[in-house]
Amino acid sequence: MTVSKILEVLRDIVVEVNAPSDLEVSSIANHSSQVGNGCVFVCRRGFKFDSHDIIPEIVEKGAKLLIIEKDIALSVPYIKVFDTRLAEALLASAFFGDPWKDLLVFGVTGTNGKTTTTLMIHHMLTSLGLKGSVLSTVVKWILNEKSYYDDMTTPDALTILSAMSKTRDKFGDFFSLEVSSHALSLKRVESVRFDAAVLTNVTRDHLDFHGNYESYLKTKLHIFDLLKEGGVAVLNELYREYIDDKMVKKVTFGDSKESDYRVKDVEVTWEGTKCVLETPEGSCKVFMKAVGDFNAYNAAAAVATLHQMGFDYKELAATLESFHGVEGRFEVVHLAKKLGLNVVVDFAHSPDAIEKVLRNARKLSEGRVIIVFGAGGSGDRGKRPIMASIACELADVVILTTDDPRGEDPAQIMEDLLKGVNRQKPHLVIMDRREAIETAITIANKGDTVIIAGRGHERYQVIDDVKKVPFNDREVVEEIIREKASGRRSIK
Repeated sequence: MTVSKILEVLRDIVVEVNAPSDLEVSSIANHSSQVGNGCVFVCRRGFKFDSHDIIPEIVEKGAKLLIIEKDIALSVPYIKVFDTRLAEALLASAFFGDPWKDLLVFGVTGTNGKTTTTLMIHHMLTSLGLKGSVLSTVVKWILNEKSYYDDMTTPDALTILSAMSKTRDKFGDFFSLEVSSHALSLKRVESVRFDAAVLTNVTRDHLDFHGNYESYLKTKLHIFDLLKEGGVAVLNELYREYIDDKMVKKVTFGDSKESDYRVKDVEVTWEGTKCVLETPEGSCKVFMKAVGDFNAYNAAAAVATLHQMGFDYKELAATLESFHGVEGRFEVVHLAKKLGLNVVVDFAHSPDAIEKVLRNARKLSEGRVIIVFGAGGSGDRGKRPIMASIACELADVVILTTDDPRGEDPAQIMEDLLKGVNRQKPHLVIMDRREAIETAITIANKGDTVIIAGRGHERYQVIDDVKKVPFNDREVVEEIIREKASGRRSIK
């Protein structure tokens, strides 16, 4: 790609040009490890690191052209823009030939439910014989390539567009993408266009980043500005009024008569979830092995999305019978039956999520509900006492522990949580997470339900910017159960 072509792509955001128009670059990079001879490198100002500061290293590695947004004296060709994150998104799409144009592309955002809904869409389409990819918090599958793990819900624009390009080039049909509010705010999907965009819900979270709820909601709703011509907005009925001004097709899901896709007669057991789904073309029964009434609404969103693309709603619903749920999302640890208990691992780390998990556990549990949770560091401090208050209201026993400190003092995090604790409620503070989980399982009686909340599928506990320790809640639970089962054989 030549500089003249790059300038055409970035024409609306260019501030200054110091590069010959016929200069040609062969690749694009945003990380020093990706830099090769002849590439264009996009410098970004991050929250903890600014790649403008390593320009000499980038040039030494072979970068031929720099995209910058700061005033820097440079002896190499550069293009200055007012937003390098937007520049990255625009260039990534151009470099990879706008792959979203050749795929069915689905974007799912929301505070809770977006991972499950994203994976339901992928599951339904692959079950119907289509080929496609999915990027989500839990799994990243590029067609049949093995999933890789990272702790980012939505990767950067280069990664997304590269994955879409691979999907297109290997004759894939669709791309299902989980879209975080950070991704929308930081322009990671700004050059992608969706055939359908989904909003599951918007409740309190990430206010440390967005400032207030109104800004958070506005950021989420921006996904509907990124629809293809003729694209469909699929959203929870509670938020319909917020996009009245957007000139796009809108369909809603929910449990009221006004919903285009209405959820009725929800039944939840430890074996799964079933409901009746009314659509504009008729109704059908839905059953899935994913546990939790919220999954009925996730299913409604996913079915609505694909039904709007022309797929048969009954065939879509039938595919969900083989959907077992998502790792770390109300994940039932079946090994706990050896102790006569029910143990659930869940990613819940916001007030709304904690409430939904506990209400479902309360309906299902034969005995008490015990919850173990903490709060992530370097995040929204205001939600911490709210989560603790909800836990005290809905659980029988509350055990507060450490989540991912992320460089924040765990004692400060605990102090914030304790502000919301009802002192009349049985509660414990056990800073060591493994000890807290073991304590919960130890004090649980036959028929009790233990909820391990906050980290879900995550494989590492993030102590600070440098230190991460291996820690997966489900694996820890299973290890503890195996240890205890040998001494509690009488419980069946």
